[in-house]
Amino acid sequence: MLSRLLSSVYSWIAMVTIVIIVITANSFYVVNTLNTQSTLEAKLFTTNRIINAANDLHASILRVESAQRGYMLTGEKALLEGYTDTLNQINETIDEVEIAAQNSDTEQQSVLINEMLLIARAHLNHLIESVETQLEGTPAEANTIADTIALYSEFEAVFDDVKNAEREIQGRHLAALMALRDNSIKTLLVSSGSAIFLIIVIFVLLKTNERSSYENQQKLSRLNIELEKKIAERTQELQLYSEELVRSNRELEDFAFVASHDLQEPLRKIRAFGDRLRSGYQEALDERGQDFLQRMLNASARMSMLITDLLAFSRVSTRGKDFERVALSEVVDSVVDDLEVAIEESGATLDISKLPVVNADKSQMDQLFLNLLSNALKFRQADTAPHIVVNASEPSSEEIEGFLLSDDYQWVKLTISDNGIGFDQSFADKVFAPFQRLHGRSEYQGTGIGLAVCRRIVERHNGQIQARSTPGEGATFTIIMPSNGELFSNQGQEGITTNGN
Repeated sequence: MLSRLLSSVYSWIAMVTIVIIVITANSFYVVNTLNTQSTLEAKLFTTNRIINAANDLHASILRVESAQRGYMLTGEKALLEGYTDTLNQINETIDEVEIAAQNSDTEQQSVLINEMLLIARAHLNHLIESVETQLEGTPAEANTIADTIALYSEFEAVFDDVKNAEREIQGRHLAALMALRDNSIKTLLVSSGSAIFLIIVIFVLLKTNERSSYENQQKLSRLNIELEKKIAERTQELQLYSEELVRSNRELEDFAFVASHDLQEPLRKIRAFGDRLRSGYQEALDERGQDFLQRMLNASARMSMLITDLLAFSRVSTRGKDFERVALSEVVDSVVDDLEVAIEESGATLDISKLPVVNADKSQMDQLFLNLLSNALKFRQADTAPHIVVNASEPSSEEIEGFLLSDDYQWVKLTISDNGIGFDQSFADKVFAPFQRLHGRSEYQGTGIGLAVCRRIVERHNGQIQARSTPGEGATFTIIMPSNGELFSNQGQEGITTNGN
C-alpha cells in the first residue's frame, strides 16, 4: 500500500503542497510578527520620547524657576547666567515635546500634552516677566512670585498626569511586546517541530521510496533475467525454424532442379515418341487412335507448361535479384514491344501515362507487366478491340494505412485497366491463387498461375495488388508499392521466365 502511495505522482504533489503551505504559513506569521514587533517598538520609542521630552521640559522649567527665585531673593545678576542658557534651549525642548505629542497613541494624551505645553509657556512668560520687572526696578515682585507658584503647581499636576499616562501606555506596549516574544518563541518551537517532523517524514518517505525502488529494480532485474532466458529460448527456436526454413528452401531448390530437368525429361520423350507416331504411323491408326494420340500430346504439353509455371512461381522468392533503380516507363515499353504481334492481331490500343522510377527487381517488373498486359489482351471481348490504360499516381493515406513501414517510404499507385470480359467481384481474391481459373482451357489457354506470380512479385516488393471488375465491363488491377523500397525477400541469381496466365 505504501509503495503504491509513494509511486503515485498525486501523493508526492500532495506532500509537497503540504510542505509549501506550512513554510508559507510560517513565513507569513514571521513577517506579521516582525511587523507587529516593529510597530510596538516604534510606539515604545514614541512613549520614551514623550517621557524624556516631558522630563527635560520639567527640568528646564525648574532650572529657570530656581534661577529666577535666586535672583529675586538676592538681586545678584550672576545667578541669571543659568537662567539665560536654559531659556535659550527651552524652545527646542518644547518643540521636541510637540513633535512627540503628534505620535501619541491616544487623542486624549495629545490633548493633555498640549495643555501641559500651554501651562509651561504661560509659566515661563510669568517667570520672564518677573525677572524683567525686577531688572527694571519695578516693585511688583510679590504678586509675580505668587502667580508663578500657582502656575507651577498646575504645570506639575498636568506633567504628572502626562508622565503617568505615558508610563501606563509604555507598560501596555512592553506587556504586548513580551507577549509577542513569548508567542514568537512558542510559534518558533511549533514551526521548528513541524519542520523537523516534515523533514523526518520526507526522509522516511525517501528511504521508503529508495527501498521500494531498489526492490522494483531487483524485481526488474529478475524479470530481465527471465526475459533474457525466454529470448534465448525463443532465439534458439527461431534458429531451429531458420535452419528448417533453409532446409525447406534447399529442398525447394532441389525440387525446382528436378522439375526443370528430371520431370521434363520423361515429358520430352513422351512428346517425342508421340510426334514420331503421328508422323510415321498416322496412316496405321484409325480415327480413334489418332484422337487418343492427340490428347496424349496435348496433355504432355500442358504438363510441361504447368511444371515450367510452377518452377517460375517458386523462383519469385528463391531466385529474385537485388533491387536497383528501375524506370517503369522503359519496362512497359519493352513489354509492349514483346507483345507487338498480339497487339496487332487483336487491334488493341494502349494509353500509357508517364510512370515513375522505383527501387525494384527489374526482371520481376518485366514479368509483372508482361503478365498483366498479356492477360488484358487475352481476356478480351470477341466483338471489341482491347483498350488498355496504364496510369501512375500517389496513393492516399487511407490506401496505405496498415502497410509495413508505411511512414518510412514514398509510395506509388499503379493501375492497369482494360475493357475485356471482366469477372464477378466475388472472385477478386480467387484470381490470385495458383492454378485458379475462371474460364475453361478450351476457351482461354494458360495454367492459371500468372496472377499468382504477380501477387508474389508485388508482395516481395512490400506492396499489395488488388483487382476490381464487373462482368462485360473489363477489369482494373491496382498496385501500391514503395518507390524507394528495400529488399524484403531472399536474394538469388535467376529471374522468372514464365509468360502470362
